Amino acid sequence: EGTHAGGMDSSLSDLKFDGQAVDSDLPLIDLASRYELEGELGKGGMGEIQLATDRQLKRKVAIKRIHASSQSALNRFITEAQSIAALNHFNIVQIHDFGRDAEGPLLVMEYVSGGSLLDRLKEGKLEVEDAISITCQRCDALALAHGKGIIHRDIKPHNILISHDGRVRLTDFGIAQSSHLTEGSLTKTGAVMGTWAFMAPEQRINSKGVDLRADIYGVGATLFAMVTQRTPMD
Repeated sequence: EGTHAGGMDSSLSDLKFDGQAVDSDLPLIDLASRYELEGELGKGGMGEIQLATDRQLKRKVAIKRIHASSQSALNRFITEAQSIAALNHFNIVQIHDFGRDAEGPLLVMEYVSGGSLLDRLKEGKLEVEDAISITCQRCDALALAHGKGIIHRDIKPHNILISHDGRVRLTDFGIAQSSHLTEGSLTKTGAVMGTWAFMAPEQRINSKGVDLRADIYGVGATLFAMVTQRTPMD
């Protein structure tokens, strides 16, 4: 995954650093015994993603960590793990493991080698045919998520990974809203979560009250960015 940057991919959330140890209930993972760390894929204020090799299965993986130690941060991390685990789709990044080690909570996920759509847009706007292909694959992934009652709420170029063969993977379900997973009670009425430039108008007022139409807006806003290299807010 690409590195978190400012502008188009900055997310708003209610993470707070309160110094509490909140991950003791997560299963312990002996990371060093199974995975060989190979370098940093991305880093931001809320966490980092590292590239590693699974020694047993001989495959590359992405290991995601969070820096926050608050209960809200951990709950959103759990929400991401549960949301991805509930979805098995060609165009959604898959989760391999979830737990903690001495450094804190971690997610072991599928590694997508091509980087993010945000990385692609830094090189210039896309051809219409390519933008349509990416949008269709993303809609297929969201159709499954919505069918299972999961609203992503943060559709943007940074959260769309593209492999070298052109396959799209939707990622980062950290602020997803679900009718049956942990997150349902976390977002307070009136709270604003998501990424402003790609956020539906109703989500800017109350993120908890949105439905699948908020994701559809994000799809349209991202399509706009792909063909213009601008956001609808510019």
